[in-house]
Amino acid sequence: MARREIDCLLLGTGTSGALPSIACLTSPEKGCKCCRSTLDANDPLGRKNCGKTFYSGAVEWWPKKQLRQIDALILTHAHADAILGLDDLRGWTLRGAIQRSIPIYLTQHTFDEVSKAFPYLTNAGKVTGGGDVPALTWHIFDPDAPFQVAGIEVVPLPVHHGKYFTDPPTPFYCLGFLFDRQLAYLSDVSYIPPEIYRRVAQYVRLPFTSSSSSLSLLSNGNGNGNGNANGHGEEDEDDEEKPRLKALIVDCLRVEPFASHFGIGQAVETARRLGAERNYLVGFGHRTSHQLWLAATRALSLDAASSLLPPLPADMPISSSVPIPKPARDYLNYGGHADPTLEDEEQFVLHARWAVESWLKAAALPASEEKETCWIRPAVDGMTIRFGGGRETGDDEYEDEQQE
Repeated sequence: MARREIDCLLLGTGTSGALPSIACLTSPEKGCKCCRSTLDANDPLGRKNCGKTFYSGAVEWWPKKQLRQIDALILTHAHADAILGLDDLRGWTLRGAIQRSIPIYLTQHTFDEVSKAFPYLTNAGKVTGGGDVPALTWHIFDPDAPFQVAGIEVVPLPVHHGKYFTDPPTPFYCLGFLFDRQLAYLSDVSYIPPEIYRRVAQYVRLPFTSSSSSLSLLSNGNGNGNGNANGHGEEDEDDEEKPRLKALIVDCLRVEPFASHFGIGQAVETARRLGAERNYLVGFGHRTSHQLWLAATRALSLDAASSLLPPLPADMPISSSVPIPKPARDYLNYGGHADPTLEDEEQFVLHARWAVESWLKAAALPASEEKETCWIRPAVDGMTIRFGGGRETGDDEYEDEQQE
């Protein structure tokens, strides 16, 4: 049965610190090629993965996409890049400019943190100055229970996003979401507990009969998921009755993993485990350009076992005991070139493949029941992913590729 039509517009596809980096823009000698390309009006790829400021993204893209009103806003967690745009919402609600109020959906923990950062947003008694603040209505949801937003089913997916620096360390949780059993959104993640895969499997058909995960290789804390409930009190459907995931939006900061973000190997493993028709990477750091990510994901989408790809060089061994291979020079995992103002696409693609093949070897994924290759591309600001309603899953950035 065809599910509803959904168009998903992406903004802020860069890292939390925003792209381009001010340090690079003001350093002609050492600024990375990725950031400095944004100064070139003739470079069509210069501003592909920018962000992460909501207001500037809305100013640029909403008029082009004919968007105006915000029906609801869902917060993933309380880090600065996820909540500091709340005050900018006054542009929508001040004196009813566009709407009287905006519904905000968040967990109790995130609400408490928002109250500390913006006391005047959650407590009218703490408004100062002229009183020009956003009009927001707050809706607290349980991170272990599905809920409805604007008629769309939303399933929270608590994942690790780094850790608390306590003794011993404990995981910091961020929420991903499954929307309408069609779109999985995992914007900030360093580890997915096995019970979250099992949660997803209650709603969509996964490509593996087992949902067990090897991601404890880089888990935060003790790697046991810290006990989020995996059940929602409903019966599992037969796999044949469940829909296949249409699209996955997943975190990928850089080639190698980071303490609070996926590297390319983890992102590809997640894509293969969830089996979406289309997979989009977000959250890129500034030292790697869109062109390099595009070249790498095109190669990875061919599948590392494909005869279309040459074998990795002998000095890039694949070992199940070394999930994170170390390049001879750090720059090989960023721009592929010793000079940060230049890039070497061939070297970057080789090192991205090495990272992915090493991680997948250590992950020991079972044989997939889906016979297709894993289609992966870098997301870009302003792109729209379209799916549902019987339509073929696609987007307006890679349309030409999909029609080939």
